[in-house]
Amino acid sequence: MNVKLGKYNQLEVVKEVDFGVYLDGGDDGEILLPARYVPEGCKPGDVLNVFLYLDNEERLIATTLQPWVQVGEFACLEVAWINEFGAFLNWGLMKDLFVPFREQKMKMQKGRKYIVHAHVDEDSYRIMLLPRWNAIFLRTVPIIGRGRKWIS
Repeated sequence: MNVKLGKYNQLEVVKEVDFGVYLDGGDDGEILLPARYVPEGCKPGDVLNVFLYLDNEERLIATTLQPWVQVGEFACLEVAWINEFGAFLNWGLMKDLFVPFREQKMKMQKGRKYIVHAHVDEDSYRIMLLPRWNAIFLRTVPIIGRGRKWIS
């Protein structure tokens, strides 16, 4: 079984610990679902629908919270903060998502919202955002009102 980063996964609870439960991540090992997200009455053998992302130490972590975007989707998200490497957008989970400056046509500004596309970076295996929605989105969607003409 391969789990899907940045998506919902149906995973079985394999053991309980003081700080949460561990889920069977197959080839990826056991994945922690912290106690604050564990449904009441949850026990080993139960199968939970959880969203997987990487924590601040780049470990797979599960949550029962619903993020505002999943890998492969578009969303309008607000910039929470900026550092010397890029912008970090709030997606409804504890760890904000990163957009490097090299991917920004114009520098993003804190407090403003941008249409972004979530993807898994092949090099770092991190969930990242691309603000170039026109480069991704418009090539795959027909122009409304002009028949079946495609933008390329």
